[in-house]
Amino acid sequence: MKICPVYWGLIHDNINSSQQSINDLSKLLTDFKKHKYSKHDSFFNLCIFSDIIIIDLTILLEKVRLANREQEKKLYARVIALTIVDYLDNISVLIGRDCLTELKNNNMTEFLDEFKSIYKKFSIFKKDNERVLRDIRNNTIAHKSRDALKLNTYINNLNVEDIYNYGLELKIFSKEFIDLSTKIIYYIVDYMKEGRKI
Repeated sequence: MKICPVYWGLIHDNINSSQQSINDLSKLLTDFKKHKYSKHDSFFNLCIFSDIIIIDLTILLEKVRLANREQEKKLYARVIALTIVDYLDNISVLIGRDCLTELKNNNMTEFLDEFKSIYKKFSIFKKDNERVLRDIRNNTIAHKSRDALKLNTYINNLNVEDIYNYGLELKIFSKEFIDLSTKIIYYIVDYMKEGRKI
């Protein structure tokens, strides 16, 4: 399957934008650490982690659409399931415990409700889809069944479109997080330009 040049350009721009964000935030976090400033470590860690997952999902979703062979589509779908489950397992700690606490400790309470709203969407998504995604992850990619007949049945019964749609849905939630994190980054930068530390 060929991909529309405009669509390919958007995917390319999305990946480059996420990579630039990773590079910029990694430099900022490294500089903060050099100066023993750690008030935003959890937030920047979450941003970098999320951008890495967004790149992974973007590439995997593209590969599902470009794949010609059914086995190839199913392989990418299985890796998408693995990526989603691992991200959801980590995001609950990174947002729920670490970032919300950090925002409170830094008196950035104006962002708490939006952060909680995004966290709730991730939690609902996980609750609604975890069983099927974890089953795919555990039986077909992360811990492949040693029973070849069972493994073959799992793989043959995969619904690639459902898994693809899970990936798209997670990207939408991630976009909401990116929009909010951008506001928080500007807030931190503006505050520090004034010579103050939050």
